[in-house]
Amino acid sequence: MGPVQVEIIGGENGNAYVRLPVGSPPQLEGLLHYAQQRPAYGGHCVLVADGEALPENWQSPLQERTVDQVIGWRFKEEVSAGRPFVALNSPVAARQYFSKHQFANTLFLVHAGDEPTCTDLLGYMGAPLHQATLQVDLDALHHNLEVHRSVLTPGTSVAVMVKANAYGAGLIETGRALERAGVDYLAVAYADEGLQLRRAGVECPIMVLKTELAAFEHFVQGRLEPVVYHFPLLKALAGLLEEHQVDMPVHLEFNTGMNRLGFEPEEARPVGEFIGRQAHIRVATAFAHLAASGAPQHDRFTEQQMAKFTAACTELDRHLGYRAPRHLLNSGGVARFPQYDMDMVRLGIGVYGADETSVLQTKLRTVMQLQACISQVRTLQAGETVGYSRAGQLPVGSKVATLGIGYADGVPRALSRGRHKVLINGQLAPIAGNVCMDMCMVDVTHIPDVEAGSLATIFGAEPTVEVTAERLGTIPYEVFTNVGPRVRRIYRETV
Repeated sequence: MGPVQVEIIGGENGNAYVRLPVGSPPQLEGLLHYAQQRPAYGGHCVLVADGEALPENWQSPLQERTVDQVIGWRFKEEVSAGRPFVALNSPVAARQYFSKHQFANTLFLVHAGDEPTCTDLLGYMGAPLHQATLQVDLDALHHNLEVHRSVLTPGTSVAVMVKANAYGAGLIETGRALERAGVDYLAVAYADEGLQLRRAGVECPIMVLKTELAAFEHFVQGRLEPVVYHFPLLKALAGLLEEHQVDMPVHLEFNTGMNRLGFEPEEARPVGEFIGRQAHIRVATAFAHLAASGAPQHDRFTEQQMAKFTAACTELDRHLGYRAPRHLLNSGGVARFPQYDMDMVRLGIGVYGADETSVLQTKLRTVMQLQACISQVRTLQAGETVGYSRAGQLPVGSKVATLGIGYADGVPRALSRGRHKVLINGQLAPIAGNVCMDMCMVDVTHIPDVEAGSLATIFGAEPTVEVTAERLGTIPYEVFTNVGPRVRRIYRETV
């Protein structure tokens, strides 16, 4: 069959709930095709099917597919499906079943005939249902990865940052998608994040940028690879590895001007000599972090960083007795200095669709869109104001729409009182009054056909994350990572 687009709702315990996009006709073959293309990540694949929407011969396509179990909704009795079948015929039965059976890393294929039934089924299963959503386009994520790969020397390895909940996109589903795309490393900030990926079935190498020895057992259990950046940490880690008789690859960070973390370049010799005497440590890579790769006015400084790093690695290798693979470039570095790609690059914000250098921006696609539904629309009467502190001052007869999203969800209070505009029905509506914790209000006087249930885009294709960041006096990184955990992540992918 041809390409199929699906929506994946990220859930707890590594579970994912897959459905066809809203408005699509029921298509069992499309869901089964997706299940064949994607691993179950250590869990099961369960078809949750509305009996009133299934085709007459629905059992036949299951015979050669990867479905492990069928849960039938609105079935009065069990039927032969060639695998375990559970019949549920009432809300009470559904709630009881899903409360007693705990699923982990399970791929649920949700087949329903209409949107209310699908919503009911997702609710029974415990899927997140908050109507504020972060739409994550996994096709765009993969496209942006390939845009960056296209400027690299063939064979150059790629690490992608998934720290901070994958820049807000959602750690588990984003990590899984990048693993399927064939990245060589995933990079997290802390061991807890790496262990979450392992528990979700992700198998590719994981680099931990901020190593904390209190998380040593996480490193061992999760087969995580620590970044080591100064001698006290290196010596303590070596002692633990000797005590536990555990081998571990490590990544050495050098400070060449970022002045955040890292060995000084002149420490390359003693570091190499020390590691050369260790039985349980091998250097997986050595790297440094460019401080201003996206700023042409600092190019001379960037080139000095490159020279310092190259010299440090040469000295390190001399005393290690082997060559450690090297990486220096981040997203901005790949865009502006691809000739320094070395053995590996570390991609971050560029994969998520933002390019601070503007060199690759026109080739990149929007990955994340923050959206919310309108809860209510009202018309202001004489003397009325909007929101806390009566900060919203609008003319009599103005129409105000309330959105189900606030500063706890990723719409900072600094965007209040017209500083930001959201997109509704193709037109921009300014925020009215002060943003609340869970809601905000917008002026929709000039926009026709606005009603409860209409969709508003806070950032995405329009307004862009760059525009939103500029209004906040910050950078796209912060806008992305400010999206709160209760916002439902919905992923779209074509297979």
